[in-house]
Amino acid sequence: MPLMKEPRCVVEYECQKWEPNGIAARIDAPRFVMAAMESITPPWRPIPSRLAARFLGTSLQALANYRVRGLGPETEPMRRGWGNRIYYRPDKIAEWLSGGKFSDWQFSALWLQQMGMPIDGVSEDAVLERIAQLERVDGLFPAVNQLWRNFREVDAS
Repeated sequence: MPLMKEPRCVVEYECQKWEPNGIAARIDAPRFVMAAMESITPPWRPIPSRLAARFLGTSLQALANYRVRGLGPETEPMRRGWGNRIYYRPDKIAEWLSGGKFSDWQFSALWLQQMGMPIDGVSEDAVLERIAQLERVDGLFPAVNQLWRNFREVDAS
């Protein structure tokens, strides 16, 4: 897999191979890939449902309906307590959108390459090792709870 700097290259290269099933066929997959590739949040980190809906180009209610009916992407359990917050991992959304043809680690590998981080031999083990290295660096990526707080502030204004 070549090193791709342009998000458009990634979209054209990968989305042609995707075969969305069921409700996923109604979603604009290239839009999702562009949004996820341009995000500073890595695809293996959970994002709030509001951001996931924006990435997918759907309403928050439509995403909730997909989840309740078992038609949507896999959700990520986050924390107990205040409110009913639902989180999604962009790499799992990509796996759902591709109809299982594109695994979560492959989407993470594309994001890493997009950010200019070469991976020695693109394999599941190499990608997971690079992710583990990056997660050990404190403050490199925004915390998930800060993402949620930022969304509340944006919605309030």
